[in-house]
Amino acid sequence: MTCGTATGIPATPPDAWLACRFRVAWGFLLVSVLIGFGLRLQWVRPWTTLGYNDLLHAHSHVAFLGWVFNAFFVATLRHFVPPAEARGYDRIWWAMQLAVVGMLATFPFQGYAAASIAFSTLHMAAAFVFAVKLWRRNRATPAARLHLRLALAFMLLSGAGPLALGALPAMGLRESPAYTLAIYFYLHCQYNGWFPFFLQALLLQRAEERGWRVDAPAAVRAAWWLGAGGLASYALSTLWCHPPDWVWWVALAGGFVQFAGAVQLGRALRAVSWPGGGVVRALAVVAAGSWLLKHGLHLVGPWPVLAELTQQRFVAIAFLHLVFLGLVTPGLLVWAHGRGWLATGTRLRVGVALLLAGTAASEFFLVGPTLATLAGGLTWSWPLPLPLLVASLLLVAGVVLLWPRVPDSPTA
Repeated sequence: MTCGTATGIPATPPDAWLACRFRVAWGFLLVSVLIGFGLRLQWVRPWTTLGYNDLLHAHSHVAFLGWVFNAFFVATLRHFVPPAEARGYDRIWWAMQLAVVGMLATFPFQGYAAASIAFSTLHMAAAFVFAVKLWRRNRATPAARLHLRLALAFMLLSGAGPLALGALPAMGLRESPAYTLAIYFYLHCQYNGWFPFFLQALLLQRAEERGWRVDAPAAVRAAWWLGAGGLASYALSTLWCHPPDWVWWVALAGGFVQFAGAVQLGRALRAVSWPGGGVVRALAVVAAGSWLLKHGLHLVGPWPVLAELTQQRFVAIAFLHLVFLGLVTPGLLVWAHGRGWLATGTRLRVGVALLLAGTAASEFFLVGPTLATLAGGLTWSWPLPLPLLVASLLLVAGVVLLWPRVPDSPTA
């Protein structure tokens, strides 16, 4: 089977068909990192008259919706959708692809305007239908089901942010803190809800499918603790506007509650084996480490000595990249490797090395000035644009080398 023959969703999607759809998601990731490279090139040698923020909107929307949502969609068809109902998701898939392509074609040239908002709304409507169908009918195991439903709930809740962005300017609040808080609300529900909870559900589901022993009650407790902490930790995103003291306490409580949930999830998975050695284990270690670091940052972020520093633009971008490039992308690569969709041998090793090196370099140079400040007021003298451009180039090369393949035979 070739991807050229993959049209509508079969009654029971075969692995090769799913690999073709995963290729679509990976293609959008490539587009996203290319736009990211172009954004950083703009700092070194301006090359376009397109608005920087407009290109940034295209970069982020393609990354979130073209790569992550599409990859989650493919994983959903494989692990969570009852086989007899797979065809019911076909129109949703194509509506989402139309929406992502439309956003890619409009955001760079007009930013938030009628056409780009229309395509964003189309994707939001398709995502709503997707969430309702999956909530009502899924084959998630007892350990994974609550994580899956919380992922869907956070994904739907995040939509309140973009909706507010349309209403606030009409109310004359475009320059108010509420506008920025609406953006942060969307990002928070995506990065601390939809993304990690879906990966947690996928990990728990896959573990039980492979016959590993999972402590289901601990997994359910973890979901409740992590969900409550995820909601409370949004308060951390509001500290920059100096809210009342009780908001600080909510942010602090959110960090501790999430830490308790992380401990419970560790207990649920304590009997689960790590993936095989080499680069796949390295990806798993990076994903797990990024997941733990994310919760650690929420735990220490509210403290006054760090709260102001964590609101700096480059530090905020570094956190987003930590989740996107450190947790989500390596986690999905581990899953795709288990399906037999990645190249093997030197190409896999070099591709993963470039991807991780680009991620590490990007994170280091984004947070370097802040780390220097925390180290006692040291002066950061390295120029940032060129090293960040090189880091982006490494990411592009890694994504190209890791282009997924279509397997000849099904994978368990």
